[in-house]
Amino acid sequence: MIIKTRTKYRKLRLVFVFLIFGMVSAISYWYSFLRTEISCNDAYVMGNIIPVHALVPGLVTNIYADNTMFVNSNQILIKQEGHLAEESVQKSAAALAESIREVRGQLAQVNQAEAAIASLYVNRKKNSDNLQRYQRAELEGAASGQKVADTQADISVIDSEIVAAKALKQKDMALLGNTSLLNNPSVQKIKAEYIENYIINKRTNIYAPVSGFVVNRHVQVGQMLVSGQLLMNIVPLDNLWITANIKETDLKRIRTGQPVDINANIYGEEVLFHGKVQGIAPSGGSTFSLFPPENTTGNYIHIVERVPVRISLEENEIKNHPLRPGMSVTVNIDTRNTDKFETLTSTVSTKDLSYSTSIYDAELKVAESSAKKIMQKN
Repeated sequence: MIIKTRTKYRKLRLVFVFLIFGMVSAISYWYSFLRTEISCNDAYVMGNIIPVHALVPGLVTNIYADNTMFVNSNQILIKQEGHLAEESVQKSAAALAESIREVRGQLAQVNQAEAAIASLYVNRKKNSDNLQRYQRAELEGAASGQKVADTQADISVIDSEIVAAKALKQKDMALLGNTSLLNNPSVQKIKAEYIENYIINKRTNIYAPVSGFVVNRHVQVGQMLVSGQLLMNIVPLDNLWITANIKETDLKRIRTGQPVDINANIYGEEVLFHGKVQGIAPSGGSTFSLFPPENTTGNYIHIVERVPVRISLEENEIKNHPLRPGMSVTVNIDTRNTDKFETLTSTVSTKDLSYSTSIYDAELKVAESSAKKIMQKN
């Protein structure tokens, strides 16, 4: 009786072991070949982080934005001391006015030379007519030969004066060239210097290139800035996406356009975000690392590579439940109907406002308009 009982329990244990082995095998097979979702928790919220740099050297006098504050595009962030820049603008304005007057003077000299030449030709014609009369009168004995000689000498002097006047005119025209007052090279040079100083003066005030939240402020009042120095960053939170680092063994089933369910650690299971695969990076994550792997040595250890996959987020969902770049998320990519989606495509767009800024578009036109007013006054 005891032997039969032991035999029965031994058989049950074997059945239980085989059952467990079968269940593990079935789960492994499903996970490897039949699973329709790819899950990844090595995923993070990403966004455009816009740097704000000093455009010109200067001393900081006012700071109008700090960390966590929301700023609008073209809103002033920092003001620098601008006395020297303003003086440079005034100096350039005076130089531009002086240049305009010099060119006007050169144009007047050309007109004066032309008038002098015309007057000399009139005088020459008068003397030529007189010479003909004197020569006829000399033949008749009514005029002396001295009168004829003096008139001929006067004509020679006038010819010399005409040559000198023409040379002076050529000199003035050489300075002017075939240009007018507004497109004269010397005027254009001073005008360009004025516009440059005008823009430099305007750039002592630093404005927000895009709308977003201020982060990573470095600048302090009284700090001396240099061109290109990073002052702060602006992060727009209305255009975010997910970068999921997918194992290369799972990548073969991922296509652009596949739907994705996303859970953010900040909200847990309570909030489900939705998105789509926008594109797959053309290289593995280690390709651009600071120290790329060196596999030419004898000690080689194979590590499964991960490839970044970009996933979109719906704007209305992140508006209701805000996310921030750097937050961790878990993504579940639906890989069913793989054949309906394309592989080497991307739906990423750069039409969002965080990809461009227009705050500098008008500064050249304003500077040119200011220069034009100075030129018109002089």
